[in-house]
Amino acid sequence: MDQAQGRGDVHMLVAVPGRMEAASLIRTAAQMARRRGDRWRAVHVETARRPTPPAVLESLSHQVAHLGGEWCLLSGERVIDELADHARRSHADTLVIGRAAPSFRLWPRADIGHRLMSALETLDIVVVAGRPAPRRGRWPHWPRLTRREGYWPLASVGLALVVAWLVAQKMDLANLSLIFLGAVLVTALAAGARAAMLAAALSALAYNFFFTSPRFSLEMIEHGELSTVGLFLLVALIGGQLGGALRRRMMALRESRHQIRQLLITARALSAAPDRAGIRDIIVSTVSRDRSLPCAFLECKGADVIPTLSAAHPGELVLEGLVMEAATWSYHHGEPSGAGSAMFSDLRWRMVPLTDASGVLGVIAMAIDERREGRAREEPVLLDTLFRLFAAALTRVTLVEALNDARLAEGNERLRAALLSSVSHDLRTPLASIIGSASSLRDLDDSLNREDRQELLEAVLGESERLDRYIQNLLDMTRLGHGLSIKRDWVAAGDLFEGALTRLGRALNRVHVVRSWDDDLPLLHVHAALIEQALVNILENAIRLSPEHGQITLAGHTDGDQVCLCVHDEGPGVPEALRERIFERFFTGEQADSGPHGSGLGLTICRSMVRAHGGDVHVEAGPNGQGATFVIRLARTETPEAFDHDD
Repeated sequence: MDQAQGRGDVHMLVAVPGRMEAASLIRTAAQMARRRGDRWRAVHVETARRPTPPAVLESLSHQVAHLGGEWCLLSGERVIDELADHARRSHADTLVIGRAAPSFRLWPRADIGHRLMSALETLDIVVVAGRPAPRRGRWPHWPRLTRREGYWPLASVGLALVVAWLVAQKMDLANLSLIFLGAVLVTALAAGARAAMLAAALSALAYNFFFTSPRFSLEMIEHGELSTVGLFLLVALIGGQLGGALRRRMMALRESRHQIRQLLITARALSAAPDRAGIRDIIVSTVSRDRSLPCAFLECKGADVIPTLSAAHPGELVLEGLVMEAATWSYHHGEPSGAGSAMFSDLRWRMVPLTDASGVLGVIAMAIDERREGRAREEPVLLDTLFRLFAAALTRVTLVEALNDARLAEGNERLRAALLSSVSHDLRTPLASIIGSASSLRDLDDSLNREDRQELLEAVLGESERLDRYIQNLLDMTRLGHGLSIKRDWVAAGDLFEGALTRLGRALNRVHVVRSWDDDLPLLHVHAALIEQALVNILENAIRLSPEHGQITLAGHTDGDQVCLCVHDEGPGVPEALRERIFERFFTGEQADSGPHGSGLGLTICRSMVRAHGGDVHVEAGPNGQGATFVIRLARTETPEAFDHDD
C-alpha cells in the first residue's frame, strides 16, 4: 500500500529512513535532481516492527514539498522488497540511499545498497556518504555519557553502599539488595536509562564485593547468593529501563507542555495585535527570543519586486548581498532557502516564507547557529505550527484592512449619494421657482399688473437668496472638512444677533422676532462671520418650522464661565430621542433641518463652527414645553482693558 502526493513516472527515487537525520539526504538528492533537471520522489517504507513517529513523517514530507519533490509513504513487511517494487512501477533510473549508520553485529550482513543492487540490476544506485564507516576489526564507537549520566550512578550507588553498610547487621542479605535497587530507580528517573544501566552494574559489583561471602571478593561460594545477585541484576536492569522510559515520557510531556504554553502565549499576542506592524514585531521578537539569535521580517510593498526589511530584533539589522538574494528567491518561489535547504545552503541565514491561499505574505530571516542546529531539527512541528500562526495572523490583518477599506468606500459612496440627492433637490427647487417667475415676467409682461410683477420679482429675489444660502452651506462644509482658520476678534453678542437678522431679510416677514438679551453681556472673542452664520442656520431652521406669525425669541445670558446665545421658537419642538441626531449630516427627520426646504447640513455646519471655537450647541425643550430652544455655549474670555475703558 502506498500513499503518494504525486503520480506518474519519475527519474529519481530517494529512500528516506525514518529519522530526522534524513533531512541532509533529502537536500542532497534535491540538489542532484536540480542539476540533472529530473523529477524526483522521496519514498519512505514503514514496517509494523519499526513504526515511524507521525511528527517525523510530517516534517520530512514538508521538507520534500518545499524542495520541489514528491512524497510517497509505503507500508510493508520488508523495506527492500517495497523499494524495489515501487522503483519498477515508477520506471525510475536512479535510486539515492544514505549510508547506514555503523552498528555492532555478531554476524556479517550485507548493507542495503548491495541488497538493492541484487534486486534491481538495471537501476543506478547512488549512496550518499554520511559519517565515515568504521574500520574492520575495530569496535564501534559508543556514545559517551554526559556528566549528569556519569555522576548520578556514582553518587546514588555510593550513598546506597553507605546506607547498606550501616544496616547490614540488622537486615538479611536479600533485603539489602532493595537499597541498591532504589539507587538504580532514582538514577533512572534523574539521569535516564543509560545511567541506570551503569548504576545497576555498579550496584551488582558493590553488592557482591561487600556483602556476599567471602567478603571483599567477587567470588561466591553459596549458590543461593549467586541466584540472589543474578536476580537482583535482572530486576535492576528491567527497573532501570522502565524508569528511563518513564523519565523520557516525563521530559517529553514537560517539553510538550512548554511548547503548548509558548504557542498559546504567541496566539494571544497575535490575536491582540491591532495592525500588521504589531504582528511583524511579535514575529521577530518571538523567533529571536526562542532561538536567542537575530531575526528579521521582509516583505514586498506595493509594486516592489525586491522585499524590504520591515521589522528586526534585536535592534537594527542590515541584510545585504546573498542574504537579500535568498530572501527574494524565497519570496517569489514560496520555498525556504539558506542554511539547511537546497538553495543558498552556504548562508548563515535561513529564509522561511509565510504563505496563505493568496500567495506569499512575507519572509522570516533567521540567523542560524551551528551549535543550536540540532535543536531546530528536533522541533520541526513546533516551528511549522508557529509559522502557520504567523501566516494566519497576517491573513487576518489583511482581511480586516480590506474590510475596513470596503466599509470606508461604502460609507463614502453613501455620503456621496446623499450629498448628490440633497444638493440636486435643494438647488433644483429654487432654480425652478426662479426660472418660472422670470419666464412669467418675460412672456406675460403686458398682461401683468404692478402687484403681480412685484410678487414675481419678490419670488425671484427670495429664491435667489435661499439658493445663495445653500451654496454658502456647501462651501462652509468644504472649508470645515479641510480645516478652518479661526481669526478671532472682539464682538458684542447683540451685534451677532443683529447681523444674523439682517442677513435673513425678508425671510423674517412670516414671524415675529423678540429681542431679549442682557445688556451687560461680555464681549465675545470669536470669528464674527462664523458665529453669525451659525445663528443664521438656527434662525432659518426656526423660521421654517414656526407657524405663521409665530414668535421667535433671541436671548443671551452668562452661565459661569460661559456665554449662552439662545433661540426660542414656537414650532413642534424636537423629541428627546432626536436631539442629538438632528446635528448629524443629512439627517432627514421631519422636524429637523430637513423639512420642506432643508438640506440637512445647516445644523451640522452650525455645530462644527461653534466647536471650532471650543464651544458647543444643543437643543432642549422650549419654555413651558412649547417649541424648541437652541443654545450656543461659548467660552467667556476676560475683556481687554481698552474695551472696558471705552464702555
